[in-house]
Order: sequence, then C-alpha cells, then structure tokens
Amino acid sequence: MSMEHCIQMVRENSFCVLSTSKNNLPNSSLMLYLSCEKGDTLYMVTRRGSLKHTNVIENPEVSLLIDTRENIKSSYSHVRALTAYGKASIIEDKEEEERILTLLTEKHPGLSFFKSMEDACIIKVTVKKFLYLDGIEDAKYYTLS
Repeated sequence: MSMEHCIQMVRENSFCVLSTSKNNLPNSSLMLYLSCEKGDTLYMVTRRGSLKHTNVIENPEVSLLIDTRENIKSSYSHVRALTAYGKASIIEDKEEEERILTLLTEKHPGLSFFKSMEDACIIKVTVKKFLYLDGIEDAKYYTLS
C-alpha cells in the first residue's frame, strides 16, 4: 500500500460520496467526478443554491469516499476504500468553469444536461490527506505535500 495506490484509485473510479456540513448537520451525496492527472484535485458539478453548494460556501472542509465495492462479487474482505479529506471551493472563473464542465461531460455524458443550466457550477476539491483501507484492518494515512 502506498500513495500511488491512492492516486490510482482516484484515477480508476468515477463515483464518490461527497460529504459536506453546515451548522453541524452533515450531508452526503453520490457524485460523478473528474480528477486531475496527479489525483490530488477532483471536480464535480452541482447547482448554485443546492445543499452541496451552500454547504461548501459555509464550510469548505469536505471528505470524499471512493471504494471498490461495486467490483467485488464474492468476499467483502477484498474491498478497498479511500477517504480523501480536502478543501472545496466553487470555481468562479467562467472560462475555467466551462472548460471543466466540458471535460466532465466528455467523461460522463449523462451529466450533459448541466451544460444548459444557468445555475450549474463546479465544485473543486483540493485533497490534503488520504485514508486508504485495504480490507477491513489494513489502514494507512497519507498526507499530500
């Protein structure tokens, strides 16, 4: 197990559970994401005014869960899970927002409907630390520099 396992897991998957909070009330959402090549930045699309959006504005500290359970058919002891802890922001630069939305919809065509929404926005998560679980007992933290 190494930092490279974490990066590989981020790059190989498409779904994550984004956890945000506001006023000590947690919220988790299943999201499709796009990662940068280094795996330390993830992008998701949502709507301005949504609970995710308002939570990120209020409290940018987030976590994301990425796992392999959908690939495991027989034994759950082989499930790997990655929790990414990071700081979220809303991309305000319209050119960058459009560029990321284009890349997101190329990777996930089912998200194309967001292109026609005036209130669509991109959540950017800069990862600070990973918790990598290989099975139930083998856990390691990795901090990004």
